Amino acid sequence: MRRAEVVGAALDVIAEHGPRVSTEQIAERAGIARPILYRHFSDADDLYDAVAQRIGELLVSELAPTMLSPEGSAREIITRIVRTYVVWFSENTQLYQYLVSRSMEPHASEPGPAAAVRQQIGELLRELVAGYVSLLNGDPQVADPLAFGLLGMTETAAARWVTAPPASLGREELITHLASWVWGSLDVALRGIGLLLDPDVPLPQLPRRND
Repeated sequence: MRRAEVVGAALDVIAEHGPRVSTEQIAERAGIARPILYRHFSDADDLYDAVAQRIGELLVSELAPTMLSPEGSAREIITRIVRTYVVWFSENTQLYQYLVSRSMEPHASEPGPAAAVRQQIGELLRELVAGYVSLLNGDPQVADPLAFGLLGMTETAAARWVTAPPASLGREELITHLASWVWGSLDVALRGIGLLLDPDVPLPQLPRRND
């Protein structure tokens, strides 16, 4: 039994029972006695933090391709990113709640797993925005606050929808609305630096990134 297998068992338990899981439940799902856990983890917090880190990795790996290999128009790229985010949230609600809960623990690692994931995703989005702004001869300095602002709006809206979904708003409707709001915010920011972009015209291909 390796650390990765124990973490995988923990993910299954969280998906089934919610974010408040015990080491006993995790050990039972992994098919081992609870004391065996501590051959692989220094303590319960070490295990819980490893689980949170893995959830973050899953979310980032799902989103990264939409930002590292963008294709199509601005509206298509935005919709693809938003759809990936919302679908992941709706299909992994318990995992997301666990990730957030570990970030609120008094002894959680700094800056916290949820903040670390936001940082990674925000940086990917920043590089995407900066790449297109530079390609269009604009000032890429706007990319950092813009990317993290758009990410905050998207995460907050998606998290609210999956935890308290309005009866009249389906997932595809949320994706459509949210993509439209993201484009509207992006359009205002671009106009502010002198760039006018048609959201439905295919964008030029970005230079290939090494990462």
